[in-house]
Parts: sequence; C-alpha cells; structure tokens
Amino acid sequence: MLRKSLKKANFSILLFLIKMNKITEHPILEVPVAEKISFQFEGTTVTGEKGFTIAAALHQAGFPVHSHSLSNRERSLECGIGKCGACEMLVDGQIRRICITKVDHVKEVSEIPHDYSPQARDVNADKPIDVFKTTVAIIGAGPAGLACREELLKQGVDNIVIDNNDKIGGQFLMQTHQFFFFEKEKKFGGMRGFDIAKTLAGDSHEGIFLNSTVWDLLEGKRIAVKNILTDVIYYVDAEYLVVATGAVPFMPTFENDDLPGVYTAAVVQKMMNNELTLLGKRVLTVGAGNIGYLTSYQLMQAGAEVKAIIEAQGHEGGFPVQANRVRRLGIPILTSHILLKALPNDDNTGIVGAVVAECKNFEPVPGTEKIITDIDVINICTGLVADDQLIIKGNEIFGRNCYGAGDSIRIGEGTSAVLRGNQVAYEILQDMGENVDYDKYLNISKEYIDSQQHPQRVIQEPYKPSKERFGEKPFVQIDCLYGFACNPCEFACPHGAITKTSTSTVPQIDFGKCIGCMDCVYQCPGLAIFGYAPKKDWLFLPIEYFADEKQEVYLVDNQGKKLGNGIIEKILTKPNKTNIARVKSLDIHGEALLNVRGFIVKKNYPEPVVMEPTSYTREHEMYVCHCDDVTLGEIVNTIGERKFISVDEIKHTTRLGMGACRGKRCIRRLKQVLRNKGISIVGDATPRGPLSNQLAMGELFPKNVRENIIISNNKTRVVEVQALIAGGGMGGSSLFRYMAEAGLKPSMINFGRGASWRNIAGGRPAFSLPEIADIARHNLEIFKDLQKIRDINFLSTRYVNFAHDDATYQALEDSRSWSDAYMVDPKDYAREISPNINPNLGKHYQAALITRDCWQATPGRVIDLIRRIGVEKGGRIYEDCQLVDVRKENGKYIVLARDHEKQYIEFHTPHFVNSLGPETEKFAKQMGIETGLYPVKHQAFITRRLPNLGINGQPLDMLIDRRKYKGFTAVYGQQLGETGQIIGCASPQVEPMETYKNLKINSKEFLEIVSEVFIDWLPQLSSVGFQAVWAGYYVEPRMILDPDLGLFVGFRGQGFMLSQYLAKIYVDKLMGKEVPSYFDRLKLSGDGLLEKAFK
Repeated sequence: MLRKSLKKANFSILLFLIKMNKITEHPILEVPVAEKISFQFEGTTVTGEKGFTIAAALHQAGFPVHSHSLSNRERSLECGIGKCGACEMLVDGQIRRICITKVDHVKEVSEIPHDYSPQARDVNADKPIDVFKTTVAIIGAGPAGLACREELLKQGVDNIVIDNNDKIGGQFLMQTHQFFFFEKEKKFGGMRGFDIAKTLAGDSHEGIFLNSTVWDLLEGKRIAVKNILTDVIYYVDAEYLVVATGAVPFMPTFENDDLPGVYTAAVVQKMMNNELTLLGKRVLTVGAGNIGYLTSYQLMQAGAEVKAIIEAQGHEGGFPVQANRVRRLGIPILTSHILLKALPNDDNTGIVGAVVAECKNFEPVPGTEKIITDIDVINICTGLVADDQLIIKGNEIFGRNCYGAGDSIRIGEGTSAVLRGNQVAYEILQDMGENVDYDKYLNISKEYIDSQQHPQRVIQEPYKPSKERFGEKPFVQIDCLYGFACNPCEFACPHGAITKTSTSTVPQIDFGKCIGCMDCVYQCPGLAIFGYAPKKDWLFLPIEYFADEKQEVYLVDNQGKKLGNGIIEKILTKPNKTNIARVKSLDIHGEALLNVRGFIVKKNYPEPVVMEPTSYTREHEMYVCHCDDVTLGEIVNTIGERKFISVDEIKHTTRLGMGACRGKRCIRRLKQVLRNKGISIVGDATPRGPLSNQLAMGELFPKNVRENIIISNNKTRVVEVQALIAGGGMGGSSLFRYMAEAGLKPSMINFGRGASWRNIAGGRPAFSLPEIADIARHNLEIFKDLQKIRDINFLSTRYVNFAHDDATYQALEDSRSWSDAYMVDPKDYAREISPNINPNLGKHYQAALITRDCWQATPGRVIDLIRRIGVEKGGRIYEDCQLVDVRKENGKYIVLARDHEKQYIEFHTPHFVNSLGPETEKFAKQMGIETGLYPVKHQAFITRRLPNLGINGQPLDMLIDRRKYKGFTAVYGQQLGETGQIIGCASPQVEPMETYKNLKINSKEFLEIVSEVFIDWLPQLSSVGFQAVWAGYYVEPRMILDPDLGLFVGFRGQGFMLSQYLAKIYVDKLMGKEVPSYFDRLKLSGDGLLEKAFK
C-alpha cells in the first residue's frame, strides 16, 4: 500500500515539475512583465527574469538541486535570505549565494564541484577603500532598523543603515497580509507588509546602503561591509551600533530534513512573495503558530493547496484571528502530531510524502505513525531564532554603545519591531544627553507590546444587535474576542459606530450608528469583521483569493465546518485588494446567519487529508549539520556517557558548526535534539558576520593609497591654522603654551583628558641617565615659575627609593653623582622618613636613597594654567574634539576632526603634532610612520583625607619599592599636600599582559599588592579604606620627540614631570633655536634616552 501511494505521488510530482512554477497571477501582488534573461546551467539554457534571483529561475525551470553535500546528498535552499551557504554555486566563475544573486547579466551557473580549484584574481591595490563616518550605524533596513533611523533623524542625529537586500523593509517585504496597528492617528494600520516597507524610510533614502552585508566588526568600532553586487569592500566607523538583523527560521531535526522540497517558511515566503515562485503545489505545513497560519494562507492565495497543518504541542499557538482565517479555508489543524521523516522521490530531487506520528512532550508515541502522501513541499514553521551574532560581537567592540532592536533581540509580531526600533533610538538619544520624553514612550510601547505578546480574552462572543435592530438594516459583527493592539476598524467607520479605547480592549459597535456600509469589513487586518443583511439573506464576507461571481459555495464557520449553501452574487473590489463577496445564503436564515464566517467554493473544497497507518523505523541518519554532513549518531558516539559537552569540543571533533553558516543553524538544532536525551551543550557558536566566508583574500589586499574618508552628513567646514596639536594632556597642553608664546597661534584639539589628569602628581630628578635628570631639573624650575603665576598646589618634596638588593643599591648610589641625594640606613627610617614607619622594614630593604629637589602639584591646576597662558598668547582650544584622520599633501597637513556638536572640521596647517598618548600609533600609521609605541595599563588608588604622616608634620614623601614582586616591578605613592590623601600606583612586571587593557576594570592583584606594601610601610594604613581606584596608560617603550614627523609622545608615565621642558625645546627646535645636544636622541631615529633603572 505504501509503495503504491509513493509511486502515484512520484508520478504527480513529475508532472508538476514539468510545468513552470512561476506565479503568473496573484490576488494581492502585482505580477510585472520583466525582461527575460537566459544563462547556461549544466549545459541547459535556463531563462529567468531581470530583477529576480538565480534561485527563482532554476526552480521555475525544474532544477531544485543546487549542490551536493560531502556525502553526495542533494541539497536545495535552506534559509533563502543569504545567511547560510546551502545555495552557493559558481556564477560566472565566482562563488555566489543564488538566493540573493540576481540573474541580471549572468552568463553561466554551475554547481561547485567537490574538487573545485579557485583561480587567481587580479588585485587592485591602487583603489582607495571608502570609510564612512557616522554617529549611529544601523545594521538592518527592516521595521526595527528603519524605525530607529526615523526617530534619530527627527533629532538630527546622523546615521547610516546597512542591509544586504536590494530593497528596504526586511521581513515586511515578504508579507502580503494587512498588519495590526493601534494608532492615535492612522499611519500603518491595515496596510500590507510590502506597502509598509515602502514607507518606513520616508521620502529620503539617503544614508541607506543596500545590497551590502556586514562581514565583520573590527577593532576601533569599525563595521566591515561588502557590496554583494559590486564586490566593493568599505567600512563604516560609528559611535553607536544598532543591530536589527531580524531572525532566522528554526529547522528541527528529522529524517531527510535536508531534502529538496523541505523548506523553512522564510524560503517559502521569499520565493513565493518576492520571487513569484511556488516551490510546490501540495503542501504540508509544520507548526500551528502565526508563521504557519500566514504562510499557509499565502500559499493558498498563490495557487497551492495546503493539505494540513500539524503541531507538536497539544494546542494551537498564534493569534486566534490568524488561525480562523486558515480554518475557514478548510485546512485541518492537527495538534499533538510530530514530523518524523520526509519521503523522497526516486532521484532525491523532491519529496512525495511525510511520516508523522502522534506525540507527547515532543516525543512520538510508538504505534501511531501515519503517512501523508500526495505532497511536494513540507513548509517548516517551527519558530524563529534571533539572528544575534553581530550583537554578541558588537557588545565586545562597542560595549554599552551596542543595541539590539526587533527580532534580533526578542522575537515578536512585526509591528512591535517598529516600537522596539523607536525604543533603541530613545535610549541612544538619552545616552547622548538629548532631551526626549522617554518615559511617556515606554508607557505606550509596554502597553502595546504586552497586548501583542500576551493577548487576553475579553469577551466570550462577538457583540450582536438587539432583536429589534437585527432585522431593520444591514450591520456588521466583529469576531475579535481578544484585547489586542489594533484599531483600523475604528478609523474605517465613517459614522463613528466603532470605538476601541485602548490596546487591551476589543472594538465595540454602536448598532444604532451602524448602517451596514461594510467599509470596516475590508479594512480589518484579521479578516474578522463580517456583514449581514438578514432581510435579503445576504452575507458580506472578506475575500483575498480568486473566485468568480455566480459560483456555488459552502458557507462555513470559523472551524471550516459546513453550515449551508450559498452563491456568490457580487464581488465588490476594494482599493486594498481585500474585496467583499456578497453571498446569498440559500438555506440558512435569520439569526443562524450570524454563525457564518466564510465560504469555500464548492469545486475547491479540500478533500480530507489521507493519513494511512504505517510502521516506521529510521532508515537514514539524521544530518544535524548540513554544511559538513555531521550526523546525530556521530555526535552521540562522540559524547558517549557524558551528560554535557562544550560547543568547541563538538566542533573540533565532528566539524559540526564549522561550515558556511558557522553553526547558526546546526548548534541550535543539536541543542534541541539532545535536550530530549538529557544532554546539554555548553556554549554557543563563535559570532560571525552572515557572509564572512564570502570574502576573498584578494579583496583585503593592502592598498597603496590612503582610505577615502566620507562624512555621512556631508557637512565639513575648513579651518586654516598656523599650527595644530592633537591631544590635550600634559604634553599637548605644554606644546600649546610654548607654540603660542612663539607666536604660532596654535590650535589644540582635545578629546578626553589625557593620562596626566589622572596621575599621582609627583616629579623627581633621580634617574640613572643624567640627560633625563637634567630635563627633570628644568621642569622643576618651570613648576616653580607656574606657582608664582597662580597656585598649583606646588610643594617641594623628597623621593624615598628603597634598595632591596645590591644591584638596586648600587644604581641608587651611582645616581647621587648628578642629584642631591643621600643614603639612609634602616635604623634611621623613623627619623628620616616618617615616625609612623614600620620599624621592621630592615628585613626587606638594605637602605633608602632620599632625593631632595622633588615636587608635587595638582595636575588639573597645572594643565589648566598652562592652557590659559596659551590662550592668552593667541592659541585656541577645541575641547571635546576628536581626531578622525590626518594626511599630508603638498607640504601641508589636512586634519579631519569632529567637534563637540558632532560637526566635522577639516584643519589645514603647515605644523601638526601628534601628542595623543595611547592613540599615537593609530594616527601615526595614517602618516606612514611606525612608532612601535603601545599603551600599558597602570592602576592607582587614593585614600580618604588623613593627617600628615611625614617627618616634622609634613606630608609623607614619595615612597618607592622597586622589587619584582607578585607580578609588579614597582609600588609607589605619596601624601598630597593639598588634601592629606595617600595616592599610590604599581607598575606591572609583564607589560604586554597589560597592553590596551580596559581602564575601567580593577584587578584583584593590584589591590592586594598596594595593600600589602603600603601596610608594610605604614601599619596604621590597614584601617584606611580606598576612596577611589582607577587606571591610566603609560605609553611605552620610549620617548619620541620629532618635529620633522610631528611626534611628541611616549613619556612612559613621566609626562607630568618631564613634558613641559621637553615641549619648550621641541618648539625651540621648530623655530630654529639651539637645543640641548641630546635632543636628537629623542627623535624616532634615536634611542629615546631609555631609562631602565629608575623608570
């Protein structure tokens, strides 16, 4: 019996494949007349249509197989939206994903052979890469992304939207149904998805980059993009990232789930509603939720027959109005049924049936297996999974400035994505300090989304007219029983007969005002309003499929049950293409008419689905990973008796998740199937861009030319200056002062505060190199001069260097030759250092070198004063102004920066100095300069205010321990004369481990080492708490002062104590004055005066 059924089904499938699958007419969609495009496929001429995909052309020509797996299994479309690799083929010699590649200009398409050998391609190293600069980058031009864009544009915030489709709208493009909206002013309610998509971006599409896929997120908040039409690589640099990439369909595991003919709803909808291609005409839908209902309904509209909808749960899901519209077509919904197997045709190019079974807790009940034949497509509608790969990666790169919107963060109805997009925009605006009424918006959106996610039944039956009103004149009945965010019916009524007070209520009808005009019938998105004229036995029923007047029909209720007979007297066409059929009831009269909700043309009434009992034993392995043909059996054998296993171990032992989709599909499939076996998978796939494997190495070949910077709002003003300094720390501010005093009228751009604002405020002449000691002594005199101008809390202090071994003792002893210092024995520590000193320090230190002529001052006061001097001498400071790009053309620097108002300035200047500290290397490279500098994180602390702890009632001097101890090479600190607080720091021993470390995160090791050493010095500090702990960067490994290259960087944590005099001689050199002989050693070509002993 089973064999006969399958043979008959194979024959009918073959007849269908001979025919074109092209949709030539549609009750909702316009079917354009397009230019024909022919190409060669495996020796056959295939004709497609311009503007449509290669996948559509192949399927219409009867070629559903696009590739063969590693074990030679036939494979077809899997995601339909370019986010996996199932449909990769050779298109004119290049690997393309044919579900998103148009036939336009294509000459030849072929399957990629297993032994495919790539050919060398020309590399263009002379074409610059475009880099777009914007405030907010939005990935995804669907409802969430575009709603976010709209709100940002209202506030004047520039943004760029990136989407891999050729049209805006995202999933809305695939939706032919009317959408639910609750609105104060009618905007989207009742519009079809593809129509809403056209309006989401307003009148201007400027800043929306289509046909572009994000293939990675790179360091420095850089978004890497590829135009999939032109193969052009470009970048987008942004402060904020919004990921609105939507969701991908979930495909459960079952036998033969990789056969052509087994498709997810995304594939079915994309091909049907965008590509006008039916993948089959006899369909089994799996999943009784909103997606299952809508795709089944849309399949019927396109000319297919849906045999049944099966659902593994014991109840239906989704919105009742969506389920009702499907039932009214006579489509049975079978709950507690699970799909076990897809039955292939003879050559595995399609399917002819399916094995299903009753189930409990998602497990099949043995002995209940049945076979459904005469189907050619299984439509998988088992839910969506957030496409959150770029959110995961974005959180690492953008931190708190990364936001998810729409389905990429939480699956919801399409209109809720608009609200979530708006919400993200409000959050960004709040973070930017813009004045927006976010609380008001949150109240509205919460009410709206709650009613959509969790609609509550408000009434048990629709409102009905009184017996007196029943026979007077026509009226409508609204079969909307659940509180839901939708009210187009209220706008539709020209007489004010329908009211809906909130998202959680149902529409109410004032039958006294209702005249039966039926305008609301065709404007209800749920097709849940029906008109009645009892005197004439007329029914006014919504219709969105083809039917003819005078056809005989069955009258049905919401379950599709036949109630009686009727005839279509008139079809009233409406502008939104939800027409109204005026049906004459032949055998139902009076109040019984109110039970009628729809009709089915008699000749189209579906036959009951035939489900023949069968026995089932799995014949083939279930392939969990379709990219690399990894079977469930292989994975289970790998796991053995374990109850959990990591994703990484699964990947590296079986290769599951290492194919083109990078585990986005298969790891979730595996987790589900193993959950029922009591096995858990730890971790997730490494986040990847959707087309990361489509990037050729040649496309990333280094360029011989600079990047081309493009400002998203195109507003850049040009400013000519005599000199420009980038960086407003101690070094940059000192340059600013001395350049101004030299008459250069410098400008300084500053973003942040520089490391000197957060240092521990000390200076010393004690160095192992006499040249640096000389620089330090000159700086001391400058500090003294500044104190005479204005109080900078300057205080003469001493530095106490403890000698813990012979080598350190000798180095300290040698330094006395060029510094005013003396050595102290441990027995004299209390007299010479502090009366509070630990008397047992002798066990750690042989002696201590006390250096005079040291100093401290308040960093903020110092920098503020030298800046004031610079401004008074003609300089100008651009505060909160960020350097973007720097280049040199024809002897002049062109410097691009973004100011506090987020506007771009292009400075033109003959003199530019990079004094950017930790960011030096980034911008030096733009000039073709390799400095070799890197920032090393150093942590610091400060205590509460304390009485002076030094000798003679003075503040405690700077104490320094230079042991290599517990991961550190120095622990040091002093007491501030201004406040009495102890301020201290520690230098890490292995600098590479602290390079580019996050400054906002404190380490346990630092807290412990400073606690141990400082308490060892002064035991009474054990009861003193930290008032603050923070970190800054020391720029290593050397100083670079090079006027020829415009560099003033690399102070190794000594910028506060050394940079003022260095800035003076830098400017002297620039102005042609005599400078110390050691200045040339500070150039990039010199040794940098590398201090080793007393760094």
